[in-house]
Amino acid sequence: MTALTRAFLFPGQVVSDLLGAGSGDDRMMIRTLINMLFWNLLMVIGVVLVY
Repeated sequence: MTALTRAFLFPGQVVSDLLGAGSGDDRMMIRTLINMLFWNLLMVIGVVLVY
């Protein structure tokens, strides 16, 4: 895995670890949800700050 990929998946990995998600499917769903929420929020804040 490249450093960019690891950085992109980091928020979801942390939350999955904190919740103790062990199963591959459960972990993937949690990671996907958290990553979408985190990066979308970051983009919205960025756009609001620019405009």
